[in-house]
Amino acid sequence: MIRNPLLQSYWIEGANLPVPGLGVTAYTFADAVELLRAAGYEISITDPTIGVTEKVQVCDLDQDHVVPNMGPMLFRGVWFPFSNL
Repeated sequence: MIRNPLLQSYWIEGANLPVPGLGVTAYTFADAVELLRAAGYEISITDPTIGVTEKVQVCDLDQDHVVPNMGPMLFRGVWFPFSNL
């Protein structure tokens, strides 16, 4: 599978999120926020409890919970929590 070099993976954590974190692949962080909002997750980029990790890889994620329950990171979209099946 060829990875699109224009896409970036993001892991977003925060005290006010309803899940342990959000995983999304997008063109930019602004694009990632829009994808998350379209999926029903309201996040505020000005919230001081929000932490963003760019260029996240599978090895960086929780191997016991996140990895077994995530979707593919190679495509633009929300991959954790994964609900597109």
